[in-house]
Amino acid sequence: MLNCTRRSYLASVLLAALLPASGFATDYPNRPLRLIVPYNAGGSTDLLGRIFAQRLSTVLGQPVVVENNGGAASMIGSGLVARAAPDGYTLGLLDTAFAINPSLYTKIPYNSLRDFDFLSVIATANAVLVVNTQRVKARNITELVAQAKARPDQLSFASAGSGTVIHLHGETLKNAAGINLLHVPYKGAGPAIADLLGGQVDMMFNLAGLVTQQVQSGALAPIAVTGHTRSKQFPQTPTFAEAGFSGVDAASLWVVAAPKGLPADVHARLVQAIGKTMEEPGVQAKLAENSFETTVIPAPRALAFVEQQMTKFSAAVKTSGATPN
Repeated sequence: MLNCTRRSYLASVLLAALLPASGFATDYPNRPLRLIVPYNAGGSTDLLGRIFAQRLSTVLGQPVVVENNGGAASMIGSGLVARAAPDGYTLGLLDTAFAINPSLYTKIPYNSLRDFDFLSVIATANAVLVVNTQRVKARNITELVAQAKARPDQLSFASAGSGTVIHLHGETLKNAAGINLLHVPYKGAGPAIADLLGGQVDMMFNLAGLVTQQVQSGALAPIAVTGHTRSKQFPQTPTFAEAGFSGVDAASLWVVAAPKGLPADVHARLVQAIGKTMEEPGVQAKLAENSFETTVIPAPRALAFVEQQMTKFSAAVKTSGATPN
């Protein structure tokens, strides 16, 4: 992933070189920026936002203040980004919920593709499917699918709520494997994993870093991971694609966006600064510790990546019949 990061950063430098001789706006930035995180403090997006903002402040030479605006499945904070002045002083850290919401909600207070400048994807994260070792005998996906087919609708999977990425991973697996699983939604991942450990449910998807200790203790067993690369926490556990289920590959994503209409020089300055921020070894180490993959996909490819994820999750929402909690 480091090579991918370096290539993306170099691409942003080349983009900057194509600007007129005057280069970047001479006075940008000349005051603090705000980074809107569309969630309350705490949680993975807030953690990523603070790691990112601290380093971006150094790169830009101005404070980058994290502003938490949670609620409505991230739509409140995302809406604030869309409606802000397109001057480069308001950024947003949008996540997977942003890609899911257009398929889940009939009314969204912004246009998910037209109202934003997607500056760069900065991180992705794959999920691992884990099972309660006391309730499920399977230790790989082939065994799990066979067990599910022998006991249709009896094996259960927990999620953080209907329509969440954890839920949609489960629905995608059901479709790819042709199995029936019982979905048990919770109000958040915390209660879901507590019941998984307590034996009330059989399995769930979660970020690898959040279940490492439970796997090491033997309470949970990893079955397979989403995405195209194996998890650093569980290098012996194959991806679903490696195991023959290529459709289970959608990754969680985090993208830095701005209101649509940034001046070209400001846009290029930010893309370059984000690339430089994500090249910092300290940033990459902190992200790796918390189950993030440093994945830099700068504009204009960032938009294509967001659209691709929207398409994948849209199919999962439609097949599952998921509705908002």
